[in-house]
Amino acid sequence: MKVAPHNRGPRYRHPGARRGERGFLVIALLAIIAIMLVYINVSMRLLGSLKRELRLVEQAQIQRLEKIGAQPLPLTNTSTNAAPIPN
Repeated sequence: MKVAPHNRGPRYRHPGARRGERGFLVIALLAIIAIMLVYINVSMRLLGSLKRELRLVEQAQIQRLEKIGAQPLPLTNTSTNAAPIPN
């Protein structure tokens, strides 16, 4: 008994179809990676501009305090929420 060629299941598919699927997956992954890189780039630029703006606000506050005669605190690298050091 012969098996008709149209009765073959998905196991007997043409090997080119698998290659096409793999190619699509590679393109999809590259697109996702590209979107993530764009997102990271935009985030880094935004953080840079926020840092610059914060520095300008800080300078304006220091100038305002100096104008009224108050002495600004010296800049430190410690966190403002850090626990005080016991004596």
